[in-house]
Amino acid sequence: MRGSRVAALLGASAGAGSLLWLARHRAAWTVLLTSRIPAHHVYWGERGRADPEAVLYVALGDSAALGLGASEPQRGYVGIVASEIARITGRRVRVRNLAIDGATCAVVLADELHRIPRETALVCTLDVGANDIWSFQPERLRDEFERICAALPAGTIVADLPSFRPLPIGRRVAAANRIVHEVVAAHALTLAPLGATTREGGPVKAIRNAAGDLFHPNDRGHRVWAEAFLPAVRARLASHAQP
Repeated sequence: MRGSRVAALLGASAGAGSLLWLARHRAAWTVLLTSRIPAHHVYWGERGRADPEAVLYVALGDSAALGLGASEPQRGYVGIVASEIARITGRRVRVRNLAIDGATCAVVLADELHRIPRETALVCTLDVGANDIWSFQPERLRDEFERICAALPAGTIVADLPSFRPLPIGRRVAAANRIVHEVVAAHALTLAPLGATTREGGPVKAIRNAAGDLFHPNDRGHRVWAEAFLPAVRARLASHAQP
């Protein structure tokens, strides 16, 4: 996800001194998190190595899917989902994490979908749209989301947009999520209710669950993100376990 506009939005209600501190705080954290991106790609590259004894989990999305903001890549929501798959199946989990930091719907279309492995994944998840909200155009989002969902494997679990609290863009996010819900349902995919899950607890909890850039989720926040996906993941695993 991208946080270039967060300081301006938060600063609208802050004093000059607070805004200066916030800008410096965010800038330092943005540099720190950006420096971690290569290590996250290396980690997921290792987790994606061929393993004939493992079940396959494919993750698509933006920097949240890479685990950015968490203290370690595996503490991101994709790592938590992978751990739950391993717990339930009793098998090793190969994770093909195709996410790209800063990804928009257009990036998923151009650079992620064609890299989905040909082998059938036990679980496939997607989070995207957070970076599209800054230049939100309903028609474009619907068109791009339609094309993404049409190309996803059957049974993919697709998240709607997070709540973005305490940023004052609730109406925009609500409009985007109505589109996501309609498109996901039309393609018979499974919705992960990320918006509703991240809305619980209000603005104070949202800030506590954010990394220092006040945009990416921290370890607590990634656990919340995972909770949006896990009911659908467990249901899928249960359906595959049936004779």
